[in-house]
Amino acid sequence: MTNAVVFHDVTLRQGARVLVRHVSLALPAGAFALLRGANGTGKTTLLRTLMGLHPVAEGHITILNAPPAQARQRIGYLPQMRQLPAPQLEGRALVAAAWRGTRWGLPVLGRTGRAAVDRALRLADAEKLARQPVAQLSGGERQRLALAQTLLNQPPLLLLDEPLAGLDTERQVETATLLGRLHRESDMTILVSVHGETALDRFATHEIILEGASAALRDARI
Repeated sequence: MTNAVVFHDVTLRQGARVLVRHVSLALPAGAFALLRGANGTGKTTLLRTLMGLHPVAEGHITILNAPPAQARQRIGYLPQMRQLPAPQLEGRALVAAAWRGTRWGLPVLGRTGRAAVDRALRLADAEKLARQPVAQLSGGERQRLALAQTLLNQPPLLLLDEPLAGLDTERQVETATLLGRLHRESDMTILVSVHGETALDRFATHEIILEGASAALRDARI
């Protein structure tokens, strides 16, 4: 079986503190994995490490058969408490701004780009938000647009940092169901950090448990 993420004897540090020590594990491609751990165990740091935004102290990580820095363009990353820029934009324009890593200004989209935006809005269940100003949207609606941005370039690996945080129970169930459907209908590997039991639990195929300075992978279906 092909692996999406492989830790080879990895140690991570935050300053002088060791977050994980000598961890080796392999997350299969196509998994829907929950990254579990109490607050302060390093879930966000681990996700940032996978993005190449935090250094590995010892060992090395392989993502999609490449080092994190080389794999970054193939990863969709949705950080916690993401602030969406340009609230005066409509939803569709905001999503389109992420087309192929555009950094300055809004891209002029051809047929392929427009189709990609349509697809991302559909996958994120955000089609009804396409013509609405971002400033007028709720937190849950803005999150769906942020997810659409993350999906725009069709990444094979999706990393989400506590996407249910700050949502009421109904919105948590909606978001979890959306991610479950996204996984079911694609070959994407999804890794989601969570805290405690969540509405995502029933969709998980695997779990990575952070406890102390250890990280253990287990099959959530058993």
